[in-house]
Amino acid sequence: MKLSTLYLSALAFIPSFISAGIIPDVTSHKEALAKRGGEVNYLANCRHFQGDLSSYYTVSHILWYSNVDNSQSGHDVPDSLSNEYRDWAAGGDYLHWEGQQQNIYFPDSGTSVQTHIDSDAQSRGFTAYAGWAQRTSDGKVFNCYKDNERSLMGLTDAGGTYLLDCHAIYWCV
Repeated sequence: MKLSTLYLSALAFIPSFISAGIIPDVTSHKEALAKRGGEVNYLANCRHFQGDLSSYYTVSHILWYSNVDNSQSGHDVPDSLSNEYRDWAAGGDYLHWEGQQQNIYFPDSGTSVQTHIDSDAQSRGFTAYAGWAQRTSDGKVFNCYKDNERSLMGLTDAGGTYLLDCHAIYWCV
């Protein structure tokens, strides 16, 4: 029995299909995020220090980075920082991100971001889906995930004194 060249060529592709089907996705979540690049919004709780650092007040901000790769060191200054927000119903404490829409304004760009974090998001594990946010200027929607309250950045004055120390509560991509 003589096999044609066309028939043998067709059989040569079968191992390729089998191999492609069994190769696992070995990229971790963190690597996948870093490889993706692109913009990221961090919903953050911060401490705003006063003068000699003996006192501070709590505030919430969104920190926007045009490239997520530029937000991983723990001391990267954001490309844009929202106004500061406080929950006056709770005595001026951090915003309660969960269970209610927050409208956050960026004075340098005139842009607002609406957050929609699920009411039980704080009880979820690190990297779990937490809700969504939307930039109102162009309608872009971001999926938000629970962060681990890691240090995002600390802004300092010319003398190196911390003025603003922020920790990530959620990140939205």
